[in-house]
Amino acid sequence: MDKLHVAYQSSQQWQMQEITNQIADITYWLEHLPLDFHVVFEYTGTYSHRLAYCLTLAQKPFTIITPSQSKGFSDSLKKQAKTDRQDAKTLALFGVAMQPEPTELIDESMHQKRQLYQHYYSLKIQKQAINNQLHALSFDPRANLKVVEGLQQQLAFYQSQINDFHQQLFDINDDDVASIKELLLSIKGIGEVVAKELILATNGFKNFSSSKKFAKFVGLAPTVRQSGSSVKKTGKIPRTACSTLRASIFSAARSAARFNNDCKALFLRLRAKGKPYKVALIAVAHKLLRQAFAVVKSQVAFDNNFNLAK
Repeated sequence: MDKLHVAYQSSQQWQMQEITNQIADITYWLEHLPLDFHVVFEYTGTYSHRLAYCLTLAQKPFTIITPSQSKGFSDSLKKQAKTDRQDAKTLALFGVAMQPEPTELIDESMHQKRQLYQHYYSLKIQKQAINNQLHALSFDPRANLKVVEGLQQQLAFYQSQINDFHQQLFDINDDDVASIKELLLSIKGIGEVVAKELILATNGFKNFSSSKKFAKFVGLAPTVRQSGSSVKKTGKIPRTACSTLRASIFSAARSAARFNNDCKALFLRLRAKGKPYKVALIAVAHKLLRQAFAVVKSQVAFDNNFNLAK
């Protein structure tokens, strides 16, 4: 995205502007903004990072919304055209109508850690793809040795990269992060890796004011489809949100279903009602998230026998 399209209303007239997506040009534009401006823009991956960075440095209030939010608002306005200029107008109208809360960027160290985590996960995916190719070739008695050797070299390279980034990613010495990790590790089912992934993905749980919002972020909050008394469908977990963290929590739920008393009771109760294994495990993963949110926000370690004692 080389250009940023700006739209705002002045004296009931639309004002349109284009600026290049460069730090110098964005900074110049911000210097000439009125003091009461609140900038609303759509998250577009790394392409929107420069704008958010410049707004933070200039201490200008801004709100980042998701593409689904802007699309939903555009649909409500019955917009038919889909252009950059029209999208800019839609975002301006969204800001006026919804008065969204300002977005606060995560701190620099956490931002760097999150990038490391994303790259680390990408390396693991690529390594698994090479592993799959080698496994498939192992069944071919006439496999080309040069191909096998090349794949083995790639596998060794990815493994060395994974080891290097693992040391950088999972060596967190900050006191606050260490205390959060200790609280998370007190929960039966959550291990070292999952605890660190939770901290990295959530900015130390600072980005969430409720466990419901946290569950939606991970993608473990079921959707609801109900209308009157005739339409009522079983909700499904959304395929958006933080899929990598959801996979880790789902894996941790297997252990929680055995050793975490509350999670075990929930799992057995749902299975006794005839719920499929995966559905019961997703419910356990959701409960595990709520437990994690509770211990971090309350700063009280997890008590596996709390309900029994009560």
